[in-house]
Amino acid sequence: MDEFEKEVKLDFLTEALQLLDDSEQAFLALEGDKNNADLMNQIFRLAHNLKGTSRAVGFGDVAEFTHEFENLILKLKEGQLEITDAIVSLLLECNDHVSVMIRMLNMDLNSRFDSKEIIEKIQSALSGNLAAAPPAPAASAHAEEQQQEEETISAEDIALLESFEQNLNAPAEVLTMEQKEKRAESFFPGEKTAAAPAPVAVQSEAKHDEHKKAAAPAKGNSEDDSIRVSLSRVELLNNVVGELVIIQTMLNQHRDEVENPTMLKSLSHLAKLSKEIQNISMSLRMVPLKQTLQKMQRIVRDTSKTLGKKVHLELVGEETEIDKTVLEHLADPLVHIVRNAVDHGLETTEGRLASGKEEEGRVTIKAFHEGNSMVIEISDDGKGINPKVIREKAIEKGVISANATMSDDDIINLIFHPGFSTKDAVSEISGRGVGMDVVKTNIEKLSGEVKVISEIGKGSVFKVILPLTLAIIEGMVTKIGEERYIIPLGQVYESLSPTPDIVHHVNGVGDCLKIRGEVLPLFKISKALQRNMAEKPLHEQIAIIVNSDERNFAVLVDDILHQQQVVIKKLGDEIKNQKGFMGSTILGDGRPAFILDLMELFAGSMKKKKTNFIDEMAA
Repeated sequence: MDEFEKEVKLDFLTEALQLLDDSEQAFLALEGDKNNADLMNQIFRLAHNLKGTSRAVGFGDVAEFTHEFENLILKLKEGQLEITDAIVSLLLECNDHVSVMIRMLNMDLNSRFDSKEIIEKIQSALSGNLAAAPPAPAASAHAEEQQQEEETISAEDIALLESFEQNLNAPAEVLTMEQKEKRAESFFPGEKTAAAPAPVAVQSEAKHDEHKKAAAPAKGNSEDDSIRVSLSRVELLNNVVGELVIIQTMLNQHRDEVENPTMLKSLSHLAKLSKEIQNISMSLRMVPLKQTLQKMQRIVRDTSKTLGKKVHLELVGEETEIDKTVLEHLADPLVHIVRNAVDHGLETTEGRLASGKEEEGRVTIKAFHEGNSMVIEISDDGKGINPKVIREKAIEKGVISANATMSDDDIINLIFHPGFSTKDAVSEISGRGVGMDVVKTNIEKLSGEVKVISEIGKGSVFKVILPLTLAIIEGMVTKIGEERYIIPLGQVYESLSPTPDIVHHVNGVGDCLKIRGEVLPLFKISKALQRNMAEKPLHEQIAIIVNSDERNFAVLVDDILHQQQVVIKKLGDEIKNQKGFMGSTILGDGRPAFILDLMELFAGSMKKKKTNFIDEMAA
């Protein structure tokens, strides 16, 4: 196989995975809207595209199976077969089968597949003899079980891997451009413009009925041309743009030294262009959460049907964008939290009716930006988490001692302890005690955190907070003593001069600011960083009010120099594990400065503060 033929096949495999994701969402939408003709037409086009293109690039086994798959969809489209839950489960199973074939072909382009068993199911469905079967499990939903079970390798697998290894070292035939064009025409007769299938644009159409908010694909009127670019090139571009921003900052600081009007105008124009380039380069790494969140529909469907529960999933903020690197590590934690919500959080149908609730449980995934962070909330309207049950189970498993004194919040957080589970028996869905541990481990690897808010009888909320990962941020340059520090602008609510009438000292707590009836703890950055600096009188300092999830607070700085865009540089090994530092940057004069994360820097101090005095002072 020459390089051009290989490239054409790999292009198809990449686009096929996107088509399969789109078709899965369409099948899930079909279950709730069985009479949607546009949706059936969309599904048929996806299947036809897969069949035709797979045959064109030479994947015979895929083409043979998708031909049978297309026949089933055609019968449904023409109304000759009724769309039932069993049919939808079969469609999803067929979709999974094609997905497995595509992923195996990505490993070895010469892979062969036996689809006899699932084709027999299709034939049974076509003849009207399809028996009801449990839902086909989504591949990503069983990462937990796969990690726990011992894998077996067949002789066929070994032969496949040996063949794959040999192909890696096989020399590639060099083709001229003319030969490549001829080969392209042989692959795609009658087409002269492209050697690979064009990507199909599938959009999610919002529905007014709250029970149909699971996105339904709609026809796109137009689509943008796209090319694939390696992530390393995007990172290189971001690094270069970061240096450009530094140089632009240096030029702005010396702007007063320029007298030539033409030069001043050019500097202004350069600043505008630099800003545009920066925004574009930053956006290249950002991808919407839509595809990842929509995959949770399959997880909810399969888990709820296995447990015999009725569950509706609502997605909010699908278009919220996040860094691609973060998104890649976010899928597994979301899967575990969503499955946990359906399994542990929601009651059975009988239990919900006995509690006066609707028989259909609700799980909501909401994504939004909050300050300098990306927040994803997974909530359910179930029974909530009972701290007493968690405590008893933790004592039984030896996680804590019987006489341990812990708050309800600390007890609830024990669900993240490795091996902890409230289930007495291990099932296909849960009971191993590794799911929540995976959540905590993966989120912490991204320097994020998970918070749990629960109310017995009303439900629970898992709040995943991820830090800013972009290369460039808006920052406030502050001065403390002779040193300069950057405070992310997203953490700054306001700044003011602390006058004696608003500063109060509380025994056992320390200094506080009383502003508009609200009492805020007051901290010194120099003290938190353990820097010995000459302190200015209080009325000569500036108080910066910081927005925090739990309670706003204030910090003191000597001066606010200016606001500017700064490039986040990674910290060295000596300091990267120190809390309170987001990174470092190079300022306009070429000198470095630390970027502070005030929420993390003062998190420990905030926990120590007692809040019972606030109501007394505010009264």
